[in-house]
Amino acid sequence: MNNLKRKFTRKGAWNLMRPTNKVKWSGNRQCTYKFENPNKEGWWIKNFMKYIRSCEKYGKVATKRHFMKVVGKRNDNSYMNTFFCAVKDANIVELHKEWNGKYTECTYTRGYNWNIYLEGRLRRV
Repeated sequence: MNNLKRKFTRKGAWNLMRPTNKVKWSGNRQCTYKFENPNKEGWWIKNFMKYIRSCEKYGKVATKRHFMKVVGKRNDNSYMNTFFCAVKDANIVELHKEWNGKYTECTYTRGYNWNIYLEGRLRRV
């Protein structure tokens, strides 16, 4: 009974509601990415997750620079920044920054909400 919430209905009766197993995340207000339904996922998230899985499988480091090269998109620093920021904010992936001698290389690994997103339990606040 402790985990159940009560909801008062219009007719005056109390209904017991089961708690939702949703994990909520918040990000930049200007960003419109939601990542709520993996069955209707967009091209970018689908291919980025596939890229990270293949990097893990073959022992490679997943970077934004290499991903953009693999998918054949332009490779400048500002292209698709809102997407990469939203994926990081949703904690689907974790971002690791490291200086390589010329510039800061951003590498990605699976985040805490990776499986939660695939289960469809991720919600944006």
